[in-house]
Amino acid sequence: MSRSSTLILFGILVILTPFSGLPISLRSLLLVIFGACVCGLGFSQRVREARSHQQSVETPPSPPTISSI
Repeated sequence: MSRSSTLILFGILVILTPFSGLPISLRSLLLVIFGACVCGLGFSQRVREARSHQQSVETPPSPPTISSI
């Protein structure tokens, strides 16, 4: 399962947790856990995209050198 799919799954779980019928203390705990997972996955996805963007940016070409004859 990719990070994006896992992020979507945890987002759905966060949305559905209040409607689960669980006791309030357990619901609160699950919301914190699922929210932390969403934040962690989102942060790791952002770092991964930033690294791939940084690697794809080419270095500027060096100016031509004049060789003496």
